[in-house]
Amino acid sequence: MKKKILFFISLMLAKAAIAQTPQEIINNYIEATGGKEKYNINASQFKRSYTANAATDFSEVVTVVVSENKFSKVKSIMDRDFYYILNDAAGWIKIPMGSRDKAPTYSVKDLNAKEKEDLKQEITDGIWPFIDFEKKGYKTSGNVSTTTLDGVACSGLVLEKEGIKREYFFDKTTGLLKREITTEAGITNTYDVLKYNTVTGLKYVSEASYINTKDKKKTQVLTTLKLENPTLGVSFTK
Repeated sequence: MKKKILFFISLMLAKAAIAQTPQEIINNYIEATGGKEKYNINASQFKRSYTANAATDFSEVVTVVVSENKFSKVKSIMDRDFYYILNDAAGWIKIPMGSRDKAPTYSVKDLNAKEKEDLKQEITDGIWPFIDFEKKGYKTSGNVSTTTLDGVACSGLVLEKEGIKREYFFDKTTGLLKREITTEAGITNTYDVLKYNTVTGLKYVSEASYINTKDKKKTQVLTTLKLENPTLGVSFTK
């Protein structure tokens, strides 16, 4: 009888030790945040602030229409707004001119092929680069790992593409993302998820903190996601 019990326990432990595939981990996240149908998103907008109590603090509003290859980013720093626009094959940046105590005029510069490709990549990756990662050109690197973050058991997976490395750590119990580490151009950014919010039934990261190997300043990141009429008031023309 004792041998049978020990065998049963060993069998359960062996099953528990079977590593999940990256797609299974991502599927768990999708289910935990609202289900697959919630990610059929064509147009969206997020507002995000980056605060480190430094002169480099900024906020941004990013609006995307995937089917039309349209992208608008308004980056606000030191009370000045910089516009990065992609409208299908055309792309440009609007740079504020003049003193800050007067209404700004703008210098408009067309983006080169590399700069337009970078904005297109932002459209493709979206807020969740790991969802449908193969369609976005990413490949998994190594096996799914297991680690503990702040006392929470997590499953880790690594995605890579053209010099970009993304490491994701998902809570094994809830299925939710707990940490993301992105390495690009020799700079590593570590994002720790602090809070989730929900919009139209979709749960998303609304508060996080990050630190990178360049500035080495802990930064608070607050995000608000808009899915209903996200392009209202947004211009994709010069």
